[in-house]
Amino acid sequence: MRHRSCSLASFPVVFAAVLSCACLVVPLRAAAQGGAGAEPVRTAPSSATPTSDAARVEATLRALFAAAERKDLTALDTLYAGDSLTVIEGTGIDRGWTDYRDHHLAPELKEMRNFRYRPSDMEAHVNGDVAWAIFRYTLRAETSGRAADIVGRGTAILERRGARWVVRHTQTSGRPRRASDPAAN
Repeated sequence: MRHRSCSLASFPVVFAAVLSCACLVVPLRAAAQGGAGAEPVRTAPSSATPTSDAARVEATLRALFAAAERKDLTALDTLYAGDSLTVIEGTGIDRGWTDYRDHHLAPELKEMRNFRYRPSDMEAHVNGDVAWAIFRYTLRAETSGRAADIVGRGTAILERRGARWVVRHTQTSGRPRRASDPAAN
C-alpha cells in the first residue's frame, strides 16, 4: 500500500473517515445475521445511563475524541480495532490502525498546536455486538502559522469485544466554520 502524507486541511476528513468506516462494517454484519432494524437510541451526557450499551458506545467515542485531543496514541491503541480498522479518506482508504496511526494521524498530531477536537449531538444505535453512531464535531488547531476551525459530521461503526466497544470504521466530513454555525464547544 502506498502511503499519502496528509495536511492539517485534510485532518478532519481523515480522522472522521476513521470514525465512519467503523459504522459501515457492523450494520452490514448485523443485517447479514438477521439483526434488522435496531432502534436508535439518542444519547446525551446527562441522559445516558452508564450501564446501557448506547451509553458505552457514546463513552467510547468521547474517549476517542479526548485521546486524539491529548495526542495520546497509547489510549487510541485501545479504542481502535487494530488490523480490522478501516478509514476512508476522500477517495482513499487505510486498512489497519497501525498504518493509519504511523503514516497519517501521528505526524498530523505532532504538527498541531492548541488542538481541540470535540464531539456533540451523538445518536447511538446498538444491535447485538454491533453499534453505529452519528455525530457532529468541531476541530480547532494551529500548525505552521495556519489556523483551522472546522465543523463536521461523522459516522462510526463499533464492535463489542468482550465487555468493551472498539471502533472498526469511521468516516467524517468537515468544512470551515461559517458565521451561521453554532459556537464551538
